[in-house]
Amino acid sequence: MTQKRTNSGMSRRTVLKAVAAGAAFLGAPAIIGRALVTSAKAAFEGESLIAVSWSGNYEQVFRETVIDPFNAHYNTKAETVGGWDQIVSQIKAAPADNPPFDVSVGEEYISSAGLAEGLYQKTDATKIPNLKAVYPWFYETRPDRAKDYGIPFGGGTCMLLARKALGIDPTSWALLWDQRLAGKVTADSAAWWWTLSVPAVMDKTSPGLDEMYAMTTAESLFAKLDQLKIAKWFKDGAEQANILNQGDADAAMSYSSDAYTFLTQSPDEYVVKVPAEGTSAWTDWYFKVRGTRHADLADLFMNYMLEKETQDRFLSKSLIFMARKDVTVPPQWNNYPAANEDFHRMFQLITMDGWDKINADYQAYDDRMKQTIARTTG
Repeated sequence: MTQKRTNSGMSRRTVLKAVAAGAAFLGAPAIIGRALVTSAKAAFEGESLIAVSWSGNYEQVFRETVIDPFNAHYNTKAETVGGWDQIVSQIKAAPADNPPFDVSVGEEYISSAGLAEGLYQKTDATKIPNLKAVYPWFYETRPDRAKDYGIPFGGGTCMLLARKALGIDPTSWALLWDQRLAGKVTADSAAWWWTLSVPAVMDKTSPGLDEMYAMTTAESLFAKLDQLKIAKWFKDGAEQANILNQGDADAAMSYSSDAYTFLTQSPDEYVVKVPAEGTSAWTDWYFKVRGTRHADLADLFMNYMLEKETQDRFLSKSLIFMARKDVTVPPQWNNYPAANEDFHRMFQLITMDGWDKINADYQAYDDRMKQTIARTTG
């Protein structure tokens, strides 16, 4: 898995448009097009399906824990390809009746961009019976215009990482400003919206991350970032790893996917937590792409993604959170949310509507972040 980020190019400046509203999910028997779920193995044998997942380690885990077991169970030829910003543009560029993918991932930004372009089909919840096992939080934090589309699979977070040798428990984001770590901190300068979200999580003046969504209120967040004493800023996961592993920094604002890699590769070196204030997050939704020639298989696949065994397998190799309410929590996940209220308390999304507002003044945000980087480096 790799951290959620999108290059700060034209797509980030596109004003996202609202689309259809409403949501419902039902608990009717699962009839997936040509066959009942129970007889789907014969019905779909040999059929192909392409699902886009996030590039990097996430894609590898998705292949191992979702794609391969699905093919083994149904004798299908599903595959996954990794993607980021180009997902929406690739679907748009293809003929409407012959898309490059059948199922596609999207967090809040990409979900909204795809919906605005009419690239996703509505979800027939009668064909996804496992939706009944999903935490309501995923829909409670979704705008009405999006609730009829896609299924929630899980989501990722920003996380606080510290070197164990410090003897400091990373229970508060305030650690990044601690004088004991002056000049020994690293954070993301490329996907700066996540870095900006840290002081927004700490500031309880407004609900969620609302302070981020206008430059007038975001200025106080930038001013807080200006007080950081940064060793080096990182632009991607590899650079973050180099800064930490070479000892240039002892603490980081990291991401759930990167943090899992640190824990598995250097289990005695780092400690990672979701701080007591909570953290910013994104959700991973999967959509059936408009025009797919494998619509029935896509329904079967999306329902399979929400099977308990599937969710358990993915969670066992990650630090993301899953959509199902009854997953088996692995030992590496400290303080995993145990109830719907925990999701509301622990995770704050950069919402679809929030992205609309940030994009409307994107260049001002980007320019202001450049000032922060200059003020906190060296």
